[in-house]
This record gives sequence, C-alpha cells and structure tokens, in this order.
Amino acid sequence: MRPRGERALVAIAFGVVLAALAYAALRVLEVALFPEADPAIVIWSDRSRFVWRALIAVYLGGMGAFGGYALGGRSARVAASLLPSVVLVGAGLLALQGALRP
Repeated sequence: MRPRGERALVAIAFGVVLAALAYAALRVLEVALFPEADPAIVIWSDRSRFVWRALIAVYLGGMGAFGGYALGGRSARVAASLLPSVVLVGAGLLALQGALRP
C-alpha cells in the first residue's frame, strides 16, 4: 500500500482536473440545451446558473478525487504520470468551451 500523502496528492489533483472538465462540459450542455433569456427581460433571478454549474462541477470533482485516491492506491507513479495528459485535455476543453460557447 502506498503512503497516504502520495495518494492524497493524486486524489486532490484528479479532483481539481475533473472539476474543471465537468465545468466545461456543463457549460456547453447548458448553452446547447437551455439558451439563456434576454438580460433586458430578466431583472432579478433567484438562482444563478454560474453558481449551480460551479457547485455541480465541484461535486463531480469530488467524485473524481475518490477515483484518483483509488488509482493512487494501486500505483501512485502511474496515476501521476497520467495527470499531465489529463490536464492538457482539460485545458483544451476549457479553451474550446471558452471559444465556442462563452
């Protein structure tokens, strides 16, 4: 079994990256499926779409942290070697989401 410190770092890293991926995916789905109302019509709203997207992304990132913790338990080095590619995919998706569906 790996030391808890290594597993925890891998879990946190996977959680943060998956939260960013989830936010980009949620934003694209929201724009594609639920177009926003005209701001001139909506004066005040009791809910914020951004806050809900962020909360759901953090929730999904937490689930990813559990997966990262389990993966770190098997092999922290392999899990850490996967992180750069996952970060690049996440950055690419965020940039694509920002360019296509701001």
